Amino acid sequence: MSSSWKSIPLREDAELLRKEVYHYQLGGDLFQIELFETQGSEFYAIGTPSHSDRLYIYGSTVVKDPAVALEQAIKKINREHDHTEIQFVGEDVHSQEE
Repeated sequence: MSSSWKSIPLREDAELLRKEVYHYQLGGDLFQIELFETQGSEFYAIGTPSHSDRLYIYGSTVVKDPAVALEQAIKKINREHDHTEIQFVGEDVHSQEE
């Protein structure tokens, strides 16, 4: 898709986002991950289970690389699915800085 949408002038109180939807199959569980891009070329991802009685939200930080945003959300889903604990605060972000 062309990036011409990024140059569309908006009202000061408005924001325009582009969204891509991914489906992440993990064992018998299906998750939907939405990747958002801002007009300023920043990205974040939000993952939710497709079939669950409860609403869980797995989100990334706002980053400059769409793959990093997706990876952060997937790591959080994997951690919850495998019932593993966070080793240190910011571990999902820290692994991308190296």
